[in-house]
Amino acid sequence: MSLPVFRSALAAAAVIGQVLTLGEDVAGHAVRVRRIGPGEQIDIVDGAGARARGTVTSASPTDIAIDVTAVTTEPRPAPRLVLVQALAKGERDLQAIETATEIGVDDVIPWAAERSIAGWPAKKREKIAAKWENLLNAASLQARRSHFPQLHEFVRGTSLAQRLSAADAVFVLHETAEAKLSTALEEVAAGEAPERIVFVVGPEGGISDSELAALKDRGATPVLLGPTILRSSSAGSAGLVMAQNSLGRW
Repeated sequence: MSLPVFRSALAAAAVIGQVLTLGEDVAGHAVRVRRIGPGEQIDIVDGAGARARGTVTSASPTDIAIDVTAVTTEPRPAPRLVLVQALAKGERDLQAIETATEIGVDDVIPWAAERSIAGWPAKKREKIAAKWENLLNAASLQARRSHFPQLHEFVRGTSLAQRLSAADAVFVLHETAEAKLSTALEEVAAGEAPERIVFVVGPEGGISDSELAALKDRGATPVLLGPTILRSSSAGSAGLVMAQNSLGRW
């Protein structure tokens, strides 16, 4: 049964039979917004795999208590799924990472590609990163996840290639590619599992020749999703769905 999910670091230390009391950071949303009350069941997760399930014994806008009935630690699936999302105008990049979180992405790397129209100005970078982080957290709770995606540091242009390793299977979603992503993922599933499967999504203006060359030098493979051209906001999610299917998770 899928229950309402809230986040608290206390989930990692929960014990069956314990009454776990959570503060306003959880109670405020649970009681004021979700209207959770005594007798209802909820899940508490820590974002790193711990999940505590319990029955609410008391609830107010300032604190909520649950009688813990089950505790689990869920391993993060391997390989990790990574989305390198180019910054995009109109908050399409936010739409992209929200959907990717619901699908099951493990890591998100914000990328200011050479042709990105949007940017992260230095004076606003911390604020924008916090907005991305908050969205990843909210989408994880909506999707009932116990593991939340990790937001990595912002990266520019060709320096993205330096974030990749030989242990990664890296796919650049590119409209001029000849290899199909579906075929490439079948080969990954049939062989030795990589540490990460990385999807690189370019901006509206496309990935530059220098960026593509740098990525290919690091072992990346340009791949084609299908016969239609997807927006920056949807390409990564399509790739992630195909990966989840090829890995047998869906």
